[in-house]
Amino acid sequence: MKKYIFSVLMAAMAAFTFSSCEDVPEPYTLPTQPGAPTTPEVATQGTEASPYTVTDAKTVKTGTGKYIKGYIVGYVPDKALKEAIFGDASSAETAPTNILLAAKADEKEVNNCMPIQLPAGDLRTALNLKDNPGNLKKELIICGNIENYFGVPGLKSATYAKIDGKEIGKKPGDTTPGSDLKGEAKGDGSEANPFNSVAAQKYTAALEAGKATDKEFYIKGKVQSIKEQFSAGFGNGSFYIADDANSTQFLIFRIYYFGGEKWKKGDMTLKEGDEIVVCAKLINYMGNTPETNQGGKLISVNGKTSAGGGEVKPDPTPDPNPGGVTTSENGGFETWADGKPTNWKTASAAGNATLSQSEDAHSGKYSVKVGGSASANKRLGYKEITLKAGEYKVKFYVKAVTEKGASVRPGFVPVTDGKAGDYIYGEYVNELKNTEWKLVEQTLTIPADGTYSFVIMNAKKPGGDVLIDDFTVTFGSTAIIK
Repeated sequence: MKKYIFSVLMAAMAAFTFSSCEDVPEPYTLPTQPGAPTTPEVATQGTEASPYTVTDAKTVKTGTGKYIKGYIVGYVPDKALKEAIFGDASSAETAPTNILLAAKADEKEVNNCMPIQLPAGDLRTALNLKDNPGNLKKELIICGNIENYFGVPGLKSATYAKIDGKEIGKKPGDTTPGSDLKGEAKGDGSEANPFNSVAAQKYTAALEAGKATDKEFYIKGKVQSIKEQFSAGFGNGSFYIADDANSTQFLIFRIYYFGGEKWKKGDMTLKEGDEIVVCAKLINYMGNTPETNQGGKLISVNGKTSAGGGEVKPDPTPDPNPGGVTTSENGGFETWADGKPTNWKTASAAGNATLSQSEDAHSGKYSVKVGGSASANKRLGYKEITLKAGEYKVKFYVKAVTEKGASVRPGFVPVTDGKAGDYIYGEYVNELKNTEWKLVEQTLTIPADGTYSFVIMNAKKPGGDVLIDDFTVTFGSTAIIK
């Protein structure tokens, strides 16, 4: 009897044990079972025909040349997403470099938004909420690269957008310049057999974007329109030429006068119909605008050569910067006068920081110390110079002066009649230390030809002093500031 009772008890305990084990969840789910973790599915494709929703774009987290559709609901004024403002930026000091996109026009929760970087140029001009407060709550389609921005999935390097039916920028895969030419290509670019406009366009469109040719070419054609007449201000002019009105035109950009001399008052000007020959390097500007490179020289007009009757030929060793943009020096802060670094004084209010010489240099003997302030942003400004529209690569080294640290932001400002306009900045460089130099490299896009000052903002948060050294700016293969 005792053995029987013992057997019953053991059987009951075993049953209890097995049923208890069945209630314990597995430490993982088998892939073959329902509920196994999978890559989240999205309903949209990120194409022009099926742009990602904001939710889908945040889900995929990465992608190149992707379209996103949503509503503009605000922007991030500073460095942290938590500081987002749901409204326009009409009262902001400068035009914001970003917008926030959401699935709903009345969204107020930042975690439901996606930050969209606005690169300097047409996109920022058309979309920023300071200059375009009416864009708030409007639907936007924008194309760029999905990547980390403000610590969350965002969109950067945008190239194209559509708002209110208006298209801005260039879609990925648009036709390459030079692939749809009108007229017959003639010439080989030599003195004896100059390119015509079609041949020049075809040759230049195949060049690497932004890199000028090493050699000079001869180009011949009739002036179809005048972009910039010769003037004493810059001493050069810009003209569109072609064999005739039915042929593809080619841009002769800022060509100098006979012999490469600057045009002066009293010299001959050009008119539509004049047949000209020029000699210049070629460049596929920004990869979509074939043209002569920032200068060159006028060879003949209607068969007439230089004013003195002599023959004009290319220099045996051409100037590395034919013209069109100003070039300057002292980016290394080695030259000083009256306690100030040469060329680092602006006629406008662009440069408003207190500057002093420092022997804590990244290279050479000196760097410049840029005083900070906790109450206002301070700027180191390079003297006003003439620039051409396009992408400029800015490079410099920066270091905080004290343990307080510092934050800087490179940018530029247009200057008209001695007055600074709206400042346009790149990205913040934060958490600078006083124990090491940090290399900063950013690309800034000048929106139009004109006079500008490059600046480096010393941000009021935290407002500490900073050291700057080895500042350079390049445009294509040309060093603008070195």
